[in-house]
Amino acid sequence: MRHLRWSAHVYLMLCLLGTGVVWAQQDASHSGAAQASTTVTTAVVASRGNPVLPPMWAFGVLYGSYHDQAQVLSDMKQLRENHNGVLYWIDSSWLSGSYNKEPARYICFQFDPQQFPDATVMISTLRQNHFHFGVWEWPWVDQDCPLYKEGSSKHLFVEDATGHVANGKGWHGNKFTGVFDFTNPETVSWWQTLNQPLTDVGLNFFKLDTGGVYPKDGVLKDSSNSQDRYKTLYRKIPYEFSASANGGRGLVLTHTQHSTDADQYPGMWTGDSHATFDGLVAEMRIASSLNTPDTTAFWCGDTGGYNGVPDDELYIRWLEYTTFTPCQEFFGSKPTLTGSRFPWQFSKQAQDIFKSYTQLRYRLLPFSYSNAQIQYHVKPVQYQVRWIGSNQLVSGNGDSQILVQPITTAGSTTASVSFPVGSKWIDYWIGKIYQGGTSSTVPAPIDREPIFIRAGSIIPLGPVMQWVDQLPLDPLTLDIYPEGKTSYTLYEDDGVSTQYVSGAFSTTKFTSENSNKHEVVAIGASSGNYKGKPPERTYVLHIHQQGSSPAKVMRDGAGMKKLSSQGAFDAASDGWFFDAVAHILWVKFHISTSTATTVSL
Repeated sequence: MRHLRWSAHVYLMLCLLGTGVVWAQQDASHSGAAQASTTVTTAVVASRGNPVLPPMWAFGVLYGSYHDQAQVLSDMKQLRENHNGVLYWIDSSWLSGSYNKEPARYICFQFDPQQFPDATVMISTLRQNHFHFGVWEWPWVDQDCPLYKEGSSKHLFVEDATGHVANGKGWHGNKFTGVFDFTNPETVSWWQTLNQPLTDVGLNFFKLDTGGVYPKDGVLKDSSNSQDRYKTLYRKIPYEFSASANGGRGLVLTHTQHSTDADQYPGMWTGDSHATFDGLVAEMRIASSLNTPDTTAFWCGDTGGYNGVPDDELYIRWLEYTTFTPCQEFFGSKPTLTGSRFPWQFSKQAQDIFKSYTQLRYRLLPFSYSNAQIQYHVKPVQYQVRWIGSNQLVSGNGDSQILVQPITTAGSTTASVSFPVGSKWIDYWIGKIYQGGTSSTVPAPIDREPIFIRAGSIIPLGPVMQWVDQLPLDPLTLDIYPEGKTSYTLYEDDGVSTQYVSGAFSTTKFTSENSNKHEVVAIGASSGNYKGKPPERTYVLHIHQQGSSPAKVMRDGAGMKKLSSQGAFDAASDGWFFDAVAHILWVKFHISTSTATTVSL
């Protein structure tokens, strides 16, 4: 087959998915994709200086593997029945089951027909079960791939000073590869043509390997001869293609090499870490160097480590940490026994903890996504996740913050925590208060990562979900830790389009004022609009640090009904309940989002 002189279109029609589906020849300009890309580019220009938003689903739980079609569908079934998730990508083995023994298949844009007898059905099934889908790619084409001759003859690869293809090399047995010259508009159109059949059947994410550089002896088509420019384009072009498939916003995962304006094309992963506690520490060190204009605000690492096989303890501690990173993904190397990091590959205890923390991640979606919007809208930029050194991270800014102390030593059941100055910090698990500017040794049993809430925080929480958008954010719970007068502004938009750039979003301001042992919570009228904005919703107030039951609870001057138990509260549509054991006051009511209201104790 390698000696046949087929065009890219014919080759794709016959082999791309191995399904017998006949693809119609695509025009290289792809007017629809080009229009969507133009929209995204406009958004990027408008937002220069602050990182743009990926689709809301990027804040869910993401998975990758080297599994074949049968295993992928089995993984999907188990995740939907017992766990959760929103993205599944297949790494480099989608091209070849032999992995390093068929270099001509890297990268020839076709699924290995032995592993994936009907990739179209597989992708469709994943999408029907609310998983987004992606594949691994690199910017090289092996000389034995039929596509190489077309790229070479049309001068679409990076060439040297003599006009010959510069060798990109590579791995997986590759010895000579052509490198896509993304500074050449004809190359960009060709690359889009090669990927269009994938997006036509549901692909909307790319994991991009290599450092995104071109051969040192290469001369770029635009004569810039800039590795920085090439790395930027290597991110930008797949990102915009992903955006066209997503309805406006894209998502890629690239290596963490710096390049100009990389934060305009989210996101990155921290590379091939080792499944050891030292590997976890090293991964955190890399992650803590991100959040810059030439890296990304949206990053993740391979939870559990990439190389080697984590034991239960390491897997648990790693997933506890990544619950609070901007993105969370689970992935492991092909040579290991697992080739992935799915929860059922570990103990029952690990599976239970996995479920608990990933559910917490979904509940925190209103907070994390709103903080990501603040990250875009507010100048100077306030990153949704920031680091204190390389061993503590903070989610949120201003009055509402969550401090996380990852456990990075095997066998640890305690942790030494240094608390940031300027506020008190409340243990999320037991409610103990710590003074800012102090250090303390805190309990850290295997199922409890040390998590602390800044006093005064108002943390919006949604319902437990298996995937983003499974349920509306209703009821919306406000987890309130009273301390003086504080506030939090919730940002919301459609989660898909780039219309937030031109003002299609809403804000709702929440305030908590605590004085003379009295608490007043105010919810402002929602300001702004976007497609799908809820006209009304139920609020649940979850007010901590209450020493005794209030005599009464008033909303807008009228007394609310006192309920006798947690069960009665859960069943009611309106009312309040005091938990004397946890010292928490619960308040519930339903209201129009365009109406302000005040609750006082």
